[in-house]
Amino acid sequence: MQKNNVNGDVIDMMLSQLGAKEIDTFSSNMHIANFDLGDGLEVSYVFNITHGDKYFLQRMKPYAMVHGKYASYREIIDFITDDIVKFRKAKEVNDASIYLKLTAEIEQVKLRTEHIFLNHDVPVEDFRIILDGFNSILEKVELANKRADKIE
Repeated sequence: MQKNNVNGDVIDMMLSQLGAKEIDTFSSNMHIANFDLGDGLEVSYVFNITHGDKYFLQRMKPYAMVHGKYASYREIIDFITDDIVKFRKAKEVNDASIYLKLTAEIEQVKLRTEHIFLNHDVPVEDFRIILDGFNSILEKVELANKRADKIE
């Protein structure tokens, strides 16, 4: 038995003891694809090929997003191709540096909020104030979306 299989079994056992609701184990190959689109814009994907030739895809950069399960390698290629085309077009039309700064700030807000939630006894009212701030930001995002022209 390979060392990583034993380590995986130990981790699964310990997570079960912690009360994990469900643990799925897949024998898979992990692949990471990185694209440098220039001006600091990098797009990265991680995908796994599982035992039954099923695929699981995630975009890791410029922000993490799970894209889910796919039935064929062609679906993975098609998704990444379309996604890269969209990022290239958006970069041509928009200022990538502002977008990258915005996504970095969003990640920092997520990390800081998680830190506060896990390490401090925060009054519910403070979380409501933060949530109201997020709702205000979302309204601004929607307003920008309504005023913007669609990229063709």
